Formats: sequence, C-alpha cells, structure tokens
Amino acid sequence: MLNIDFLNNDYADSRTPAEKAKEQIKISILNRELKPGQRLIENKLCEQYSLSRPPLREIINQLAAEGFVDLIPNRGAFVSAVDSRMLDDILYMKNLLYPQAVRWAVERITVDEMDVLQEVYGFIEFYAPTGDIPKLERFARGFDAVIYDAAKNHEIERSLLKYDFIIEHTQRMTRYPVNYPEIIWKEYKAIFDAFRTRNVSQGEEAAQQHAFRSMLRIRSGA
Repeated sequence: MLNIDFLNNDYADSRTPAEKAKEQIKISILNRELKPGQRLIENKLCEQYSLSRPPLREIINQLAAEGFVDLIPNRGAFVSAVDSRMLDDILYMKNLLYPQAVRWAVERITVDEMDVLQEVYGFIEFYAPTGDIPKLERFARGFDAVIYDAAKNHEIERSLLKYDFIIEHTQRMTRYPVNYPEIIWKEYKAIFDAFRTRNVSQGEEAAQQHAFRSMLRIRSGA
C-alpha cells in the first residue's frame, strides 16, 4: 500500500545504497551523461557509488535485463541507445496500458487507497492555479502511482512505473501550452471524478484522453 509520505521532500529514503546507485546510473543513461555505446568501468562506478564489485555487477545485470545496458561476452557492459524511436514506443505502450490500469483501479481500489488518491488529487487541485509546473507534475506522477498500485496487477504496475521513469528522465525540451496547469488539472479531475462515482467506463475514457494528449505534448517537445 502506497503512503502519501513518499511525495514529501523530507521523506526518509529507505532504499539501499545499491538501489540508489542503480537509479542514478539509469538517470545518467537517460539524460546521456553516459553516452550510448560507452563502456561501463566497474572500478570507477564502485568508487563513485561506494559499492563493492558483487552488488555493482548485480546492478549491471539488472540494467541489462531492463534494456539499459548491453552485455558483450569478453568485452564488458555498454550503454544501450535510448533514442527517439524507443521513446515513441514507450509513449505508445503507455497509451495502451494506462487506460487499462485506471479501469482495474476503479474496480479494485480500497477505501484506504481512495483516501490516498484523494489526498494526492488535492495537491494537484491546489498547485494548478499557482502555475508551479514541477510540483504539479510531481503530484501527477504520485496520482498515477497510486492508480498503478490500486490496479492490483504487478506486471502493469511494473511496466508503467518503468515507462514513467524513462519519460521523466529522458533529455528533451518540453513545450508547455500557456494554460498547461489548467489543462492537466482538468484531465486528472475527469479521472478522479470517475473514481468518486466508481464509473469504470468514464474512468477508462478519461484515461484514454489524458494518455493520448500527454503523448502528443511530449512528442511535440521531444
């Protein structure tokens, strides 16, 4: 069960050093601090993240399984290319999976999860008029994370969290419409209203519209 505390700046990070290192390496790959085709130097990474070789090698194996790294026998680990085609594929897959996650979440959400969703939506509603886009997007990601958890399907949750992470950290110029805060608030309001009324069809339709419009917004600035 998700807790709203994970959205707070002062939230105590309970991840292990290896989990933090893995996330930072992924971010470095997505924002191209680590270039496509660049070889990962184990000694350098061990020193950078204060890790011994065994946990670092496990991280590299996990990154390879997730498609961030290519393992070449007798040569080492090399950064995979995260290009515009890959981003387009991810946007397309999210466009397919997000409405299904919302549909299942409307059907399966518990009372406690609904309380968390309502609290996160309250932050979206609060920050929309302020024009604070970073905070608005932060709580929008939190709103989505609650939905993924409430859908009660590990595969769809894992996939959508991975897609959101890649979309968030892929280097790009985002072109926001002038009234973007109002637009994003209205899109999430339509989804939240479906949860309040437990209207599955309404939730799926609102999610389809939001996912499609999000895809267009990101592509316009990619």
